[in-house]
Amino acid sequence: MKKTFAILLFTLGVATMYAQQVTDVSFSLRGDSLAITYSLDRQADICVRVSIDGGRYSEPIKGLSGSVGQGVKPGKDLVITAFRLPEIRGVDSADLSFLVEVDDGALLVYVDSLSFRMMPVEGGAFVMGCTHPRGEKHTYADELPTHKVTVNTFYIGQHEVTQKLWVAVMGENPSKWAEGDSLPVEQVSWNAVQIFVARLSQITGYRFRLPTEAEWEYAARGGNRSHNTAYPGVSSQVWETCWYGSNSNGHSHPVGRLKPNELGLYDMGGNVMEWCSDWMEPYSATPQNCPQGPRKGENRILRGGCFNSPTWGCSVFERSWYLPDYGYSYFGFRLVLDSIERDE
Repeated sequence: MKKTFAILLFTLGVATMYAQQVTDVSFSLRGDSLAITYSLDRQADICVRVSIDGGRYSEPIKGLSGSVGQGVKPGKDLVITAFRLPEIRGVDSADLSFLVEVDDGALLVYVDSLSFRMMPVEGGAFVMGCTHPRGEKHTYADELPTHKVTVNTFYIGQHEVTQKLWVAVMGENPSKWAEGDSLPVEQVSWNAVQIFVARLSQITGYRFRLPTEAEWEYAARGGNRSHNTAYPGVSSQVWETCWYGSNSNGHSHPVGRLKPNELGLYDMGGNVMEWCSDWMEPYSATPQNCPQGPRKGENRILRGGCFNSPTWGCSVFERSWYLPDYGYSYFGFRLVLDSIERDE
């Protein structure tokens, strides 16, 4: 691998956790009339899902009225109503639960009762590589030259794949830091990830894969919503979005605890490095359309830095690489879908 980072000695306070937008959800059902109440801390598009058996939630429900849909204004005790809703007809209210959430276009994928979110990334063009020179000491030749890249629309995991999801698919946990289900899975090789992806695709019917390096960087930068910061998110303060050497205490952290980037993606910098599909090769200045990397090579790409990286190791253009048959306690990954159509 290009770089091995030592843990920095200076420790910062842990960043404030990213606040949830929807709280205090409750509902009442009287005959055929449903009323759901909730609180919202800032304007958002809102959708509702229902579970009728304590398990998986439905796709967003249609036919609702009130504080639902696009541009719902913040407030307390907001009300959503429905009459003769077919999704809950004949179901005892004790068996119902409703999920009121920000409608960000995510696909909810289930493995038994476990779910995870795949976020839409609208395709577009961007400049790939080191667009924020940091001085000779911390600008590496493999991040240059900058070059124009175009990618198609895809879906990417809102979070790094967790230990809970890995165990649900693979039946065992390879991780060193195994103190919680919501920690990212690590100590996984690129080759082992291919087995996981194949099994998950068979279980769910979706065709999962790893992101290409170009897709990963485009998503980390915020896609077509990018604020052009050096680190994932709208802030230039790395500790607001990344677990790295100065705030991690030398280990991984549960996914989704810091602020997301512009696309609602968490931990795109720090926590664990993320495998990409590409073999490592030097950049070219030639514009590229949906690059896949070379057909063969020695090392696979890793992106995003990790919990023992220095600040610059968490930048959106930082590149690392390693042999595909090895995994370490700071190697993890996230998933990508080209399409949300399922195989029958």
